[in-house]
Amino acid sequence: MANTLKNTQKKTIAKELYLHGEFTFEEIAAKVGCTRQTIARWAKDDGWPELKASMSVGKEKTLKNLYAHVQRINDAILEREEGQRTPTSAEADILAKLAAAIDKIESESGIRELVSAGIAFLSWLRGVDAVKAIEFTDLWDAFLKTKY
Repeated sequence: MANTLKNTQKKTIAKELYLHGEFTFEEIAAKVGCTRQTIARWAKDDGWPELKASMSVGKEKTLKNLYAHVQRINDAILEREEGQRTPTSAEADILAKLAAAIDKIESESGIRELVSAGIAFLSWLRGVDAVKAIEFTDLWDAFLKTKY
């Protein structure tokens, strides 16, 4: 898998492995096909440790808050007089940014859930059959390559 991935794909998968797995930088680097130093740099530059710590807030709560902001803006617009119920340019800009944030969170959760499921299954499989765990890892890597 690692040799055919683009750097952006490697970074996305590495980030998910870091955030949702219990892997070292070396293990992540081997999985995605880059150096440990590259993983460490990505983690530092993009604030992965802080993001992992903030994940205790949870995706659902974050989405709920973003949707609440959208609803408040829409409610304010609907309270205006008939004919004046269009968003101002500032409101439209905020709504667009909120929509982009919501879309990003929802789309990122797709790969996050895939990687998390793979990690959980692999952890279980290692205890049952280490040889099949190695085989699964190769198959899982090939599957992820087709998706991302």
